[in-house]
Amino acid sequence: MHLTLIQPPALMAVDSYSAITQPPLGIAYLAAYAREQGHEVHIVDAVGDAVTRVRPWPHRAKRLLQGLDVAETVARVPRDTEVIGVSCMFTHSWPMVRGLLKALEEAFPAAWLIAGGEHVTALPEQVLAQTSVDACVLGEGEHTLADLLEAFASEETDLATVPGIAYRRDDGSIALTARRQRIRDVDRLPLPAWDLVDPMAYQAGEVFMGPKGGRSIPMLATRGCPYRCAFCASPHMWTQLWRPRSPERIVDEMQTYMSRWGADDFQFQDLTMIVRRDWIVALCREIITRKLDIRWSLPVGTRAEAVDREVAGLLLASGCRHVTFAPESASPRILAAVEKRATIERVERTVNDCLEAGLQVCLFMIVGFPDEQAADTRATLRWLRRMAWRGTHEVAVSTFVPLPGTRIYEDLQRTSPFEVDDEFCHWMTGATSLLTVRSWNQRLGARRLLLLKLWSMVSFYGIAFLRRPRRLVRLAVNALTGRQETKVDRVVREFLVKVRSLLPGRRAG
Repeated sequence: MHLTLIQPPALMAVDSYSAITQPPLGIAYLAAYAREQGHEVHIVDAVGDAVTRVRPWPHRAKRLLQGLDVAETVARVPRDTEVIGVSCMFTHSWPMVRGLLKALEEAFPAAWLIAGGEHVTALPEQVLAQTSVDACVLGEGEHTLADLLEAFASEETDLATVPGIAYRRDDGSIALTARRQRIRDVDRLPLPAWDLVDPMAYQAGEVFMGPKGGRSIPMLATRGCPYRCAFCASPHMWTQLWRPRSPERIVDEMQTYMSRWGADDFQFQDLTMIVRRDWIVALCREIITRKLDIRWSLPVGTRAEAVDREVAGLLLASGCRHVTFAPESASPRILAAVEKRATIERVERTVNDCLEAGLQVCLFMIVGFPDEQAADTRATLRWLRRMAWRGTHEVAVSTFVPLPGTRIYEDLQRTSPFEVDDEFCHWMTGATSLLTVRSWNQRLGARRLLLLKLWSMVSFYGIAFLRRPRRLVRLAVNALTGRQETKVDRVVREFLVKVRSLLPGRRAG
């Protein structure tokens, strides 16, 4: 069949310090697998095709759209397309993606329309109720997409035999089929179909997922996460199966991108890349053995248990410059409540080992969990100040938001039901907002929660820059030159992009 996969335009909040702009890695994997099954595949990358265009989104204040607008995106879909797939990874983007889906329905009434991604996996009933989507792909997509295409090609109208989907029955009711088993041999999957979409188009943009240190390209070394954190959608999206690729195949892929595009900066988008010590050691040694002159990083966050002084040294020697750990809280009570299965003492030892090795370290923290008390917040703030004193480079403090598909989201819906409407979707950007938040903690009002978040970052960076003033000077120099060495450099660059987008004369999309 003729399949078109679409990365929608990127929707971002003006007052958020976190944008997620990168080539469509998941779509490129899906395209490669579908093509391997004999289908004709086309990709429309609505972000990469106009990556430098950032302007106000007319449907909501304080929102910016990056890339093509909806009409331009629809116009780039080949007219003979038989199946159209659209990704919606983030809940805050759903109102915009819903508009795109409706435009596609009108322009291609005879085409099959499918949707996938984390938001779709968490709320398939909503997606089917608000659009004319024929099927939602739930969780890992390659095998499910292939089965759907086979069903469409054979004109099979009963989709009940396809595992891992939600669909609308003939009577209008919504059905979810049996959960599909995760792919276990991830080395058998073809490499992303970057020949169908140009990953280097994103070099024209000034903001990437992590600090852009060269010719950047995203990669996956592993899939899934073996943990079950109550605030994370990964258990629902991916289950708890963690599968690593072989170190040799990962480094082969790196060398392919080096020779094809001159790539020298690899940003791994894994949910939890470092789980097994023997595996990460083998990967580092494979890179070192091949003498690759590269830089790579872990901007998404990883676990700390498998990283000690030796591993930290190997990470640096293999080209890793930036690593992010996500302890979330320094309160043992909160860590237990959210099923983090970590101790702050172990995280601290790992951070110290990484700092001594010469790695740049970032910490992800969350304040405002529903059960969080003042003592828990104070413990987190004290720990952050101590880590700033010891030399930790960066911290990103988010306010808690109940992501659909998480255990805490389900708990809140049982105790205090709320509607997942457009207003809720827009509040999902509040996690990284610097101006407005919504509190899900009955002890903390929104204003106080915002002040706590801001104070935690101000106190961390105040200590960090007073203790090491050269970092502040370097930050200023990087802001002027556009160089990105840390996530703070990336945030500053993102802020400048947003300011320019709000200047008079910018066209809305």
